[in-house]
Amino acid sequence: MSRRILLVKPPEHSQFNFGAFSLAVLAAGVRDLVDLEILDATNLDLGAAVKAVWQRQPDLIGITTMGITSVAPASAFVRALQQTQVATRKVPIVVGGHGASCLARPVLEAGADVVVRGEGEISFRRLLEERCWSEVPGTIHLGDGKLKTAAPAPPIEPLDCLSLPARDLLPWPTGHVHLMETSRGCPHACNFCETTRFFARRWRAHSPERVVQEVVRLVKKFNAWIIHISDDNFAADPRRVRRICQLLGGRDLPAFFMVSARADDLTADPELIPAMAGARFLRVSVGVETLDQRLAQAAGKPIPAAVYQAVFKRLRMHGIFSVASFIVGLPGETTEIRRGALRMALEVAPDAARFVPFLPMPGVPMAKGGGGVEPDPIHAREAQRLNTEFLSAPCVSQRLIQAVEAGGIRGILARGVTARDAALK
Repeated sequence: MSRRILLVKPPEHSQFNFGAFSLAVLAAGVRDLVDLEILDATNLDLGAAVKAVWQRQPDLIGITTMGITSVAPASAFVRALQQTQVATRKVPIVVGGHGASCLARPVLEAGADVVVRGEGEISFRRLLEERCWSEVPGTIHLGDGKLKTAAPAPPIEPLDCLSLPARDLLPWPTGHVHLMETSRGCPHACNFCETTRFFARRWRAHSPERVVQEVVRLVKKFNAWIIHISDDNFAADPRRVRRICQLLGGRDLPAFFMVSARADDLTADPELIPAMAGARFLRVSVGVETLDQRLAQAAGKPIPAAVYQAVFKRLRMHGIFSVASFIVGLPGETTEIRRGALRMALEVAPDAARFVPFLPMPGVPMAKGGGGVEPDPIHAREAQRLNTEFLSAPCVSQRLIQAVEAGGIRGILARGVTARDAALK
C-alpha cells in the first residue's frame, strides 16, 4: 500500500497563502511515489489543526514555513504534534521553506526530524526514496545539540523540468487570487534581503512558453480571474517578459496579473511597460526600500529617486496600478532620514505605498551576524504611522479618487486602497 503523505501549511496569519501554493509545487514532483494530501490549516486554531492531521493518519508529515515569522507558529505546531503522537506509531516530521532554512534550530528542537533548506523538490524526493536521511543533500538535522548540515542540493535547472503545480490538491484561493511562479531568485544582491541567500544569487526562470501554458491552464481549468505572480523579481529579464506578453496577446486572459519588479529592470527596455499593460499586468509592486541615497548604497540598491519617479509616472500613464514598498529602521537610518521618508515617498508618487519595519534575518549582511524573528517595536510603530500619513496626504487621496472615477482595473485597485484607509480610520 502506498504511503500517505500529508503536507501542511500550519496555523498562522497570512494575507496571500504562498505556503499552501509552495506545497502544491512540491507535491507535483513526488505524487508518482506516494498518496498525497495538502492540509491548509492557516485559519485553524492549533488544537483543530493537530486534530485534522491525525484524522488523516499520515505516514509522514511535511510542514512549510513561509518566512522568519512563520518559524514560531510552525515550531508550536510541531511541538503539539509530537505531544499527541501515538507511542506505537512514530510519524516523521519534515519542515522546509524560507523560515526553516534561515532558522532550523527552533523547529528541530520542537521535534521535527529534519529540515529541508533551500529548494525542496530534490531533497524531499530523496527523503521519500531513502531510509537513511543523514546524508540527503539539502537537509539539516539536530544531533547532540548541534546542527548537522548536509551538502547543498543542486539547483533545479531548467525550471521547466518541474511538473505543473498540483492545484487540484489546494482549496479554492481566498479572494479568487490564484498564485503562480514563473522564476526563482534574483540576480541582484541587496544587503537586507534573504532571497539571494535562499537561492544562492541564482536567478532561473520558466520559459515564456511554459509560463503561458500555465496561465492558459489556470484560466480554462480553474477559472482564474486574478493571477498573482509570486516571483521576487518578475522583470529580471525584460526580453523574457516581452516574449511572455507577446505570447499572451490575443488570448482569453484573466482580469489582470499582479507582479513585483525592480525599478531599474522596468526601465531597462522602454517598450517593457507598454507591453506589460497590453498583456494586462496591471498591478506592479516596486521595492524602493529607501530614497536616501547614502542608505540605499549601504543596502546594495543605489537606485536614484528620479528613476522611481519616472517608473511610477510611466506605470500610471499606461493604466498600471503601482505599489511602492519602503523599509523603516534600516541600519544607519537617522532621525533626519526618517523625517524625510514621507516627503520623498510623496514626491516619487506611487499610487499606494507600504512601509514595513526592518526584519534583520539571519545570514543577511545588514543583520551584522545576528538576526531575529521580530522587528523592533519602535520601527513597527513608525511604519504604521507612515502608512497612515501617506494615505492621508491630499495628493494621494486625489490620485486614488481620480483612479476610482476613471474605472477599470486600476480603479478597482484604488477603491480597495481607499476602503482599507477608511477601515483604519
